[in-house]
Amino acid sequence: MTFVKICSVRAVEHVVWAREAGADEIGMIFADAPRRIDLKVARAVRRELGPRVEILESRTDTFERERRAADQPLLVGVFARQSVDEIERVLDQVDLDVVQLSGGEHPALAGRIRRAVVRVVHMADGMDAGSVVREIDRAPDAVAMLDASSRQGGGTGERVDWSLAAQVAAQRPVVLAGGLNPDNVGEAVRTVRPWAVDVSSGVETEGAKDREKIRAFIAAAKAEAVS
Repeated sequence: MTFVKICSVRAVEHVVWAREAGADEIGMIFADAPRRIDLKVARAVRRELGPRVEILESRTDTFERERRAADQPLLVGVFARQSVDEIERVLDQVDLDVVQLSGGEHPALAGRIRRAVVRVVHMADGMDAGSVVREIDRAPDAVAMLDASSRQGGGTGERVDWSLAAQVAAQRPVVLAGGLNPDNVGEAVRTVRPWAVDVSSGVETEGAKDREKIRAFIAAAKAEAVS
């Protein structure tokens, strides 16, 4: 079934809802963004989920295996345009399982971080499947996420070109983000065939995480088998 990440949680209860609904990953934002989480809350989230899951390789099959073995969602920290030192300072305070680089960072940065890494590839106008795949391949030390291009580095709720994303997903395992919600995620999975899907604002009501939307999103995403 499709791997599912519920992103930008800001309260322990959001984590409880996501875990109960079957989320595979839970994301917390540490970048300079409106949904940035307080470090004290982030540490409470870590305690709620349990000890860190050690993931030795940034590979989709490794993510799946370690998530099953731990029997708990993987905890992802989202960063954008931050230095390795800044990321490491957060890691010293919050024991994250995975680091997500969302700000168009240089591919080599992934290999310098002492955690498994997801790197966002922003699908800008004019890119074709070949150019997206080449950009993915520049960072062999990271799992690739496809998101819309924006000045803030993602998180806009804008939908990517699913037709183009499908061409990429046929060649590389990818996480699909951007504009997903409970009503369209099933179609997205059928169309793109991604390894995983990522949602933030699509499971919110008036800017706050919505328990029913989280449940509905995960159920719809996992109802579609990915071959």
